[in-house]
Amino acid sequence: MMTLLASIGRPYVPGWGDLGPFATECWLTLTLVGVLLAPFFARRRNLACFVVAVAGLTVALVALLWYGVPAGGGGTGPLRGIMVSDAFSMLWKAMLLIFTIGVALLWRSTTAASMPEGDGPEFFTLLIGATLGMSLMGSTTNLLMIVMSVELASLPSYVLAGFRKTHRLGAEASLKYVLFGAACSSVMIYGLTFLYGMYGTLELREIARQMGQGVWPQPALLAVAFFGLIVGLGFKIAAVPFHFWCPDVFEGAAVDVSAFLSVASKGAGLVLLLRVLLTFADGLHYQAVQPLTALAYAVGILGAVTATAGNAAAFVQRNVKRLLAYSSIAHAGYVMCALSLIVDRNAAQTDAGSGMNQAAQAVLFYLAVYLFMNLGAFAVAGIVARATGSEDLAAFNGLVKRNPLLAHSMFACMVSFIGLPPFAGFVAKINVLLVLMNNGGWWWGLVAAIAVNSIASAFYYFRVVRAMYLEPAGDRPAFAGNPIGVALAATSAIALVLMLVFASPVNSLTRHYARLRGVTGVRPAPTAAPAELARGK
Repeated sequence: MMTLLASIGRPYVPGWGDLGPFATECWLTLTLVGVLLAPFFARRRNLACFVVAVAGLTVALVALLWYGVPAGGGGTGPLRGIMVSDAFSMLWKAMLLIFTIGVALLWRSTTAASMPEGDGPEFFTLLIGATLGMSLMGSTTNLLMIVMSVELASLPSYVLAGFRKTHRLGAEASLKYVLFGAACSSVMIYGLTFLYGMYGTLELREIARQMGQGVWPQPALLAVAFFGLIVGLGFKIAAVPFHFWCPDVFEGAAVDVSAFLSVASKGAGLVLLLRVLLTFADGLHYQAVQPLTALAYAVGILGAVTATAGNAAAFVQRNVKRLLAYSSIAHAGYVMCALSLIVDRNAAQTDAGSGMNQAAQAVLFYLAVYLFMNLGAFAVAGIVARATGSEDLAAFNGLVKRNPLLAHSMFACMVSFIGLPPFAGFVAKINVLLVLMNNGGWWWGLVAAIAVNSIASAFYYFRVVRAMYLEPAGDRPAFAGNPIGVALAATSAIALVLMLVFASPVNSLTRHYARLRGVTGVRPAPTAAPAELARGK
């Protein structure tokens, strides 16, 4: 017996050195426990769970900021390399926690009044659970952990989408979400098994290292593996053609859930996709070898198609939540265009991967701005829907006279969505365009696609502005709106202005944190790519 125990070895027990960088996830887990226990000690169970959830998210954010970036800024690989802690993941978690606190406040101002007493514990358990999964998605390069974190983020989201139990559209949307999610997850897992089978490791960095050394056993199977990975993450991002669930889910779900899925879910997918692409690109030294070039083309073209399809479908929408759903699809496409910079055409003149570093900075800035754009827009949409009983565009008619503060806040979000000054969406879109232009070549096509789509999107965004400022209010009365929701919308609008005024410091901040562990150009570019890779063998 002792011999058997000795062969097994001592169990792995993580210490503070391992868990410290993941204090955020630890606090989120404790918050889950607190939300489940809160109803036993309070009569108003929904309110008690709301307070516990907001307090837990706040403490998790404080713990994240208190621990700070790991020494040296390059990040660490604790928990036996399963997880990654670096500056990039820290900033993503900070944005995720801030946004989730905003979603909880949005729930309080819109959905709380109509939610049956006793549903709060379930709702906030699902919300915190999905947040935990999305936090983990930004902190791993392990194949098994990628699957687990994506599923941890997805499974609670399926239930949240249909949480309005008496709402027919909610149940239908949730079922569609589950079916799409199950199919895409199956394809992703199937693809990842090929990566493990060909390279014998679960670590993306080790797989990328072997690729860089010319280990290329089965190109066809590797193409299947990459396809599966893009399918799984494309579903989370709602990239075309994996986007069909998105408009129906946004329309059928409560406004707070729609806001959460529009930013947190898509942001987590984009962050994970960026980390995966950067890891592979670094292993291949960012060179224009055939496999990496093909992957760059695939991501870039998929991004351009996604942006075009999202904008085209938004033209005919009358339901504001569906309009915002297609808007979120289009913006995911813009960010995917930046993610195509995994091939650095200027690697011979600059540090290897500098283009992708700039892309990472542009993605972080875009997500930070997108957070406030969507939070403000969904806050206004939720308050108007609650006051009028309608989510149709006509409910916004004459809003400037019925509630000027909400109208001005919505105006700031719509103009920022287009990418026009004086709001931060202008800088976010310019950053994406600049990093694409700096790499030249076929990326100019993506620049043209983003520019044309941005101009075209002004049509449906200004439809909302026209309804608020030019259409008569008719017999629709003025309303005050929930103070928390109105303050949330106004704060988002002010943040969009301030992020433009102070764009330089925010750009510097995101540039400082756009450093992924071990994949930030730490190795010089080779003078020539391996011949096997150049031939795609």
